[in-house]
Amino acid sequence: MVKSQSTPVEKAARLLDLVPFISTHQGIALNELAQEFNLTERELLSDLNTLWMCGLPGYTPLELIDLEFESGYVSIRNAEVLQRVRLLTKQELVIILLGLDILQSSLDPKRDDLSGAISGLTIRIKKIVGNVAAALPIVDSTHRAIITQAIASRTDLLVSYHSTIKDTVSERVITPLELSLDRGFEVLDAYCQSAEGFRTFRLDNMRSVQLAGSSVNIPEPRDGSDYQWQLLIKSRFRTSSERFRSVYRPRESSAGEEVTVNSFSQDWLLRNAVSTLASVEVQLPVSARTLIAEKCQITLELYENWPFPN
Repeated sequence: MVKSQSTPVEKAARLLDLVPFISTHQGIALNELAQEFNLTERELLSDLNTLWMCGLPGYTPLELIDLEFESGYVSIRNAEVLQRVRLLTKQELVIILLGLDILQSSLDPKRDDLSGAISGLTIRIKKIVGNVAAALPIVDSTHRAIITQAIASRTDLLVSYHSTIKDTVSERVITPLELSLDRGFEVLDAYCQSAEGFRTFRLDNMRSVQLAGSSVNIPEPRDGSDYQWQLLIKSRFRTSSERFRSVYRPRESSAGEEVTVNSFSQDWLLRNAVSTLASVEVQLPVSARTLIAEKCQITLELYENWPFPN
């Protein structure tokens, strides 16, 4: 039976085992070393060539692993140098802490032995550098599991959601439809019963998720053009176009460009218009111009009334 190819993680683990083994078995024959690690000689040579590029910080010829295996026997010429005890810098210890956090979160729950070893090492490192860093997943894996279950069973969800458009947290009952990616963010396409419309929810903005009973009948999706604004882009053309998700066209002139944008959320349009650093002027509807003026006035009043220290 053909042996399956090693995964990158398996190869990395094997390389870590190879170095101390060769150090204590200097001059071992290639075929014996290959048998010891259950490899073909071709796979072993690939590993040894990879070790040429490994070593200690500094990564000059003095710190890299100096291997000898052209004669058919494997030795590490600078084993004594590599065996010297070295102190890790604080930066290196912080990086190890982050790696241990990521490793522990990906472990099989049944591997109590590994979890215990990682926890012990983490405690020892934190005694040296303090509790300075932790790697946390952007999306709670339990939220994703509940959402997947709800989609499969056609069940509604009760979610506590932080809207970055309004900067508020609210509870909503939604009907989940599909998980997807939007500009690098994991999102849930769903029908929001409180808004009575189709919405997109970022999973990293969900504070809590729970099943909420059988799904209701939802209407056919609309084209998402509840609100339509006419804009005049006067500068920063690419950035402004991308902000409103309008198609950017390369241009040779600095003259303004009129575009029409649509969205189901007027708050989203308003926030984008205010944050364009005056590079965009809203022309229509007139009510939108009034909203922007009111928003800017409220913001200015916050600065004027702020109790700055003397």
